[in-house]
Amino acid sequence: MTSTFTSLETMRRALFTSQLSIQTTGHNIANAGTDGYSRQRVNLETTLPYPSVGFNRPQIPGQIGTGVQASTIERIRDSFVDTQVRQEMTKTGYWSARSDALSQMEDIMNEPTDQSLSTVIDQFWQSLQDLASNPDNNSGARSVVRQRGIAVAETFHYLSSSLAKVQDNLKTEIGVNIDKVNGLIRQINDINKQIAEVEPNGYSPNDLYDKRDQLVDELSQYVNVKVIQEKTGGNAPATAAGTYTIQLIARNDAGVSSVFTLVDGKNLRVNPMKVDFSGTSPSLTIDGKIVTETGGNIQGLMESYTVDYPNMLDRLNQMAYQLVTEFNKVHEQGDGIDPDGTGTIPTGIDFFTPLASADNAASLISVSQDIMDSVNNIAAAGKGMGSGDNTNAQALADVLDNTSMTFAMKNGDTYKGTLKSFLESTIGEMGVNAQSANRMKTNSQTLQDTAEQRRQSISGVSIDEEMTNLIQFQHTYSAAARMTSIINEMLDTIIRLGQ
Repeated sequence: MTSTFTSLETMRRALFTSQLSIQTTGHNIANAGTDGYSRQRVNLETTLPYPSVGFNRPQIPGQIGTGVQASTIERIRDSFVDTQVRQEMTKTGYWSARSDALSQMEDIMNEPTDQSLSTVIDQFWQSLQDLASNPDNNSGARSVVRQRGIAVAETFHYLSSSLAKVQDNLKTEIGVNIDKVNGLIRQINDINKQIAEVEPNGYSPNDLYDKRDQLVDELSQYVNVKVIQEKTGGNAPATAAGTYTIQLIARNDAGVSSVFTLVDGKNLRVNPMKVDFSGTSPSLTIDGKIVTETGGNIQGLMESYTVDYPNMLDRLNQMAYQLVTEFNKVHEQGDGIDPDGTGTIPTGIDFFTPLASADNAASLISVSQDIMDSVNNIAAAGKGMGSGDNTNAQALADVLDNTSMTFAMKNGDTYKGTLKSFLESTIGEMGVNAQSANRMKTNSQTLQDTAEQRRQSISGVSIDEEMTNLIQFQHTYSAAARMTSIINEMLDTIIRLGQ
C-alpha cells in the first residue's frame, strides 16, 4: 500500500508543473511581438506508476498513478515550412536585386522622353533635313547641325558614364553583401558554440534556436542555403536541435549542384566568402573553391554587374561606333562651302572624330575639331557640285536609315539594320527584362508572404490561445492547491488519531 504522503507528493508535482506551464505561457505572451520568436510549450508526461513490476510488488488491484511531470519545454516549429520560407526568400532576394538594377538602367536610358537618346538622334536627323532644304551659305542651319551633333555625343557620354557608375555601385554592393554574409555565418557559428555547451547538460536553449533561425532566414536572402542538424551528444534532450551546418547550394544552368560549406557545425568553424574583382570578371570563392552560382541577392547583383550592364554599355558603344564610322564615310565624300571666295573648298573632312574600334566608343565620341572650328566645313554639297547643292546633306540624313549597319556585340550576338531600329531593339529588350524581373519579384514576394503566414500560424503567438491556456493552467494550479489542503487535513486527522 502506498504511503499517505504519496498523494501529497503527487499534488506537489502538479503545483510545480502548473507553475512551469504558467511561466512558459507568460514568456510567450511577453514575446508576442518579438521578431523570430517561436511560441513554446511544456510537454507533460505521467510519472512512473506505483508499484513497478517485480517479485516483491504488493498485491493491489493495479498500478496507481503518481502524478505529472514536465518532460521538456519545446518550441513549436515546422522545419519543412522553414525550408519553404528560406527558398522563397532566396528567390525574392535574387529578383529584387535584378529588378532594382534594371529599374536604375531604365531611369538612365529615360526612354521615351524628350531627353532620351532616340529623341536626340531624331533631332540630329531633323537638322540634317533642314540643312538639305537650305544648303546655300546658311550658317544658321549648319550651326544647328553642329549643335545637334554635339548633343548626340554628350548624350552618349552621359549614358555611358551613368551606366558605368551604377555598375561600379553594384560592385560595391556585392562586396558589402558578402561582408554581411560573412558576418551572419560568424554569428551563427557563435550561437552554435553556445548551444554545444548547453545541450549536453540536458537543456534545450529555445531562445538561442530562435535567434539562430532568424540569422539563417536573413542569410537565405543573400545565398541559397541548406541547413543540416548535427547532434551535440552528451545528455542532450530528444527535442534538442543540435548545431547547424550551413551549406551553400550552387546550381548551374544544367541543374548540376555544387556544395560549399559556410558553417561547419561539427567542428564549429566558418568558411567565409571572398570576391576578387581584379580580373576581367569577378571571382567568388569559398575555402579556395570557385563558386559559379550563389542564388539570392548576391547572384542577382553578380548577373547585373557582369551581364546586364556590360551588355547595355556594349550596345551603346556599338551604336556610337557605327554612327561615327558610317556618318564620316559619307561626310568625307562631300564639300563644304567657301564663304570668303578664296576658292578653297573644304572636302574630305570627318564630322565626328574617328574611332579606332567600338571599345569605349560611347564615352569617346565627339564632333571633330574641324567642324568645331567652322560650320562651313560641314559637307552638305556633293563633291564638285557647288555650295548650293544638297546631295551630300541628303545622303547624311539617309545614314540614319542605313539598313546595312552591322552591330557585333561581345557576347556573340549580331544585329543588322538601322541605327534607330537597333536602339529600339535595345530599349525593348531592356523593358521586357525589367518587366519580367518586376513580375518575378512580386510573385516571389507573394509566395514568401504566404509561407511566412503559414509559419506564423504554426509558430506565432496567439494572445487568445495563450490566455485560454493561462486560465486552464491557473485552474489546474488552484485545484492542486486545494487538493494539497485536503491531503494536509487528512494527515492532520491521522496524526491526531494516533496520539
